[in-house]
Amino acid sequence: MGVSEPLISSAGVLAAVVAILVDGRNAVNIAVVAIAAGLSPTIAATGGAPAVLVLVGAAAAALLLSWVSRRAARHLPWVAGLDPLIPAFAPPLRLFGPRSVRAWGAALAVPVASWVSFNVSIGAVAAVQGILFPVAYVWACGGLRLLVARTVEDIAVGVAMVGLSSATAWLIRGGPDAYVGAAALALLAPISATVAGWLGGRHARRSVSSTS
Repeated sequence: MGVSEPLISSAGVLAAVVAILVDGRNAVNIAVVAIAAGLSPTIAATGGAPAVLVLVGAAAAALLLSWVSRRAARHLPWVAGLDPLIPAFAPPLRLFGPRSVRAWGAALAVPVASWVSFNVSIGAVAAVQGILFPVAYVWACGGLRLLVARTVEDIAVGVAMVGLSSATAWLIRGGPDAYVGAAALALLAPISATVAGWLGGRHARRSVSSTS
C-alpha cells in the first residue's frame, strides 16, 4: 500500500484517546478536530485526498457552527436552560463518567478493535491488512464515551466520534454512494457541536445575567 500501518494506527489511537478523555466547554470541538486529523491518514491510504475532504469539511463545519451557535445563544434573552457540563445522572466523581473509567474503557477497546481489524473486511480492504484498526478503535471509544456519559457534553462528544468513524468506514467500503453516505454520517459531528455550543452559550448568558 505504500504506507506505514503502525503510523496510521498510532494516529487513530492518539486521536481516540484525546477524544475520549477531553472535558470542558470546547470538548466537542477538540474531539472533532482530533478524530478528523487522526483518521485522515487512514482515509488517504484507502480513498485518496478527495475522501479526506469529507472529514476535514465535517470538522470545519463543526468548528464554525459551534462558534456561531454559541455567539447567537449569548445574544438572546436569558431563559432557564441546561448546562451541558452539569452531570445529569450522577455526581462528578461517582458511578459513571470519571476520566479513570474512560481511560480503562479506552484500554479495553484495544483488543476489540484489533479483532475487528483482522477479522472484518470492508469493501476492497482485506481484513488481514489491519487498516481498519484506527476506525474500529475510534468507534469503540465513542461508544464507550456514550455508555458512561453523565453530561450532554459527553453525549455530544460520543456522537461525534461515532459519526466520524462511521463515515470513515463508509468511505473505505466504497461504492457509488460512498461520499453521500459518508457525508450524512459525518454530519453528526457538526450537529453535536452546534447543540453543545448552543447550550454552552445559553449557560454563559445565564451567568452574565446573574452577575449583572
